This record gives sequence, C-alpha cells and structure tokens, in this order.
Amino acid sequence: MDILEKIAPGARVHVWSDMFDPAHNAVERYYLVRGSWDGLPPSVVIINWISGHADESLPFFAGRGHKQVLAGYYDGDPLRIGLWLAEARKVQGVIGVMYTTWKHDYSKLEEFAKAVSATE
Repeated sequence: MDILEKIAPGARVHVWSDMFDPAHNAVERYYLVRGSWDGLPPSVVIINWISGHADESLPFFAGRGHKQVLAGYYDGDPLRIGLWLAEARKVQGVIGVMYTTWKHDYSKLEEFAKAVSATE
C-alpha cells in the first residue's frame, strides 16, 4: 500500500474477496492465504462474491471496517441478488452491487437491475 500511495495518493483499492475470506478461499492449505486478511487495511474495498456464505463473509469484512460491493449474478438466477441484499442489510458498509458475468452474458442485466431496485 505504501508504494501505491506514493504513485497515486488517495487512490481507492478494490480487491476480490476470495483470497482474503476465511469463508471462501483463505483457508488452511490453499495457496498459503490463511490469515491474508491481516495485510488488508480497512481502506481497501472488498468486492464480495460468495453469496452462499453471506452470513459469514459480510460480517467478517464489516467487522474489520471494510466497505463492500456485492458481485452478483455469475450467470445464474439474477433474482438471487435480492436474498443477498437482505443479508447485507444486517451489516454496515455495503456500498453497492455489480452485475458479474464469466460468459459475457448481459442478457439478464435488466432483470438483475430490477431485482436490486425492488429491494431499496
């Protein structure tokens, strides 16, 4: 972070959650990432993509002072974002959602957006 601050003072860093999340990939014997979250200052925004363990993951990062963005969809049911947003209401610091696709499939974007709007 020191190098980044020198190059781009005030830059906001966002990271995918999985390698810093003990409810996801930051577990024993997985690429030596156990405890990796200790190196993340609270200023780093977490792009959280483990909706199936939201009850563990969201409070973990919120408790460490991180803001979070929910990375929903992943080429599945776009309405699932509503359930995830309901879980997100239990913690502070969820600042947004993003439509995320591995297959470059944007055909469900409007349905996803409507599901997000319906939860506001």
